[in-house]
Amino acid sequence: MLSLSGLEEAVPGILAIRSEEPREIDWEFIGEEFGVSLPADFVALSEAYPRFSVDDFLGLNIPSPGEEKYFVAGLRDLLDNLADLAGSQMSHGYAPFPAPGGLLPWGSSCEGDVLYWRTTDGDPDSWTVVVSSHNDDWFHFQGNLTTYLTAKMRRFPLPDGLPPDFPGATPVIEAD
Repeated sequence: MLSLSGLEEAVPGILAIRSEEPREIDWEFIGEEFGVSLPADFVALSEAYPRFSVDDFLGLNIPSPGEEKYFVAGLRDLLDNLADLAGSQMSHGYAPFPAPGGLLPWGSSCEGDVLYWRTTDGDPDSWTVVVSSHNDDWFHFQGNLTTYLTAKMRRFPLPDGLPPDFPGATPVIEAD
């Protein structure tokens, strides 16, 4: 599986917002709140980069140092939305975390698409990606977050329901 360096290779423009020093995020607090550690590629991404968007379309839910409680609250809101979909039989069989194999959000688009980890009982580094598009397309990607993002940024065609012109030929990365 690809790493953060693979993503940086695919989108060199991301380096303009990379933090000079590692961002000190309270991963212990986040882990205690969710009862699980988050994948290492996401931790590395979050320690190197602030919350950002790609082409003013896709935003990543990255915690800010000292504001971890807001990160947790935001993810819980997205989990509540997924629980509503699941309760209405509109989640294509997916359930929100902490259900076994439940989904935990890591990103969203300005059009209402949500990107999740599909959690497992095992190692968080083996979690895969599920994309729920606003068109009710649900796509399961057999790779981690950075592998998925790298594939998207390299414009590898994925049947994920996101707009076919996303990202642009030269993705614009902006810190939020």
